[in-house]
Amino acid sequence: MKKNNLKNTTKNIIKSFMIVLIFIGLMSTISCNNNNDDMQVPQSMKTERIEHLVLFKFKPTVTEQQRQEVVNRFMALRNSLKDGKTYLKVEYGFQNSMEDVKGNYDVGFRVTFNSLEDRDYYVGKIDGQPTPAAFDPMHDDFKNFVGPFLDVDDPATGGVLVFDYKSNEGGTGSVPETGYRLDHWVLFKFKPGISEAQKQEVVNRFLDLKNGKKDGKTYIPFIEFGYQNSKEGVARGYDIAFRASFTSKADRDYYVGKPFLNDPGTFDPLHDAFKNFVGPFIDIDPQPTKGVLVYDYEVKKQ
Repeated sequence: MKKNNLKNTTKNIIKSFMIVLIFIGLMSTISCNNNNDDMQVPQSMKTERIEHLVLFKFKPTVTEQQRQEVVNRFMALRNSLKDGKTYLKVEYGFQNSMEDVKGNYDVGFRVTFNSLEDRDYYVGKIDGQPTPAAFDPMHDDFKNFVGPFLDVDDPATGGVLVFDYKSNEGGTGSVPETGYRLDHWVLFKFKPGISEAQKQEVVNRFLDLKNGKKDGKTYIPFIEFGYQNSKEGVARGYDIAFRASFTSKADRDYYVGKPFLNDPGTFDPLHDAFKNFVGPFIDIDPQPTKGVLVYDYEVKKQ
């Protein structure tokens, strides 16, 4: 009787052990097959981030006081509500690029959203399109306010540029919220006929600039990119945008380099090589955009 009990106990232990092994194997298989499933992605990576760049060119007659009023009214949009909650962030800055492709825009605003739905609510009414069921009345009022101040007859700018994209960095990877920051925006228009593989190579080479060295150390804390997805029709033909952030003006100047800094050690050779590489892919013929726009500014949040 004891032998039978011992035998049965041993069988039960072995059976339980096998069940555990099968369960572990099953869970491992499910995990391997779902590497791209949301359950395997950290919560911080599930959110998206929509970037909305707005550049204004003022009429020559607009006073400093009126310009400041535009800034104040735009920055007040950060208090806008959707479903009773604030839903966007806003920064701004005045153009300080040294490059000859900086355009004629006077002030730039960077608005960020957590979803395309939020962006669409903010954009709201668009001429020639049906009025959306819900839109931000505060932003709608701002659009009516700012129109008379913009130099819409300027052929180089049209008075306003809007470029939206879904960041490749998702909801993460941004630079610190405090301290000095200088943002460097680069917008490209590709030549007709450029392949997707060639576009991707431009992206890869630009993102690799984050590995550039200054005094033996990396000095660019953040680079992101995205393809144009604005609904407003004033992207001025640009296809893709990159945003690089710097923690000092000296670092931005080192990055820009030639023709302003030419001595070895005073400029980033990696970025210099990129400029030579990217030229053949950019559509420099259309007037007046020249296929590339650079907008730099020291970030202000009021």
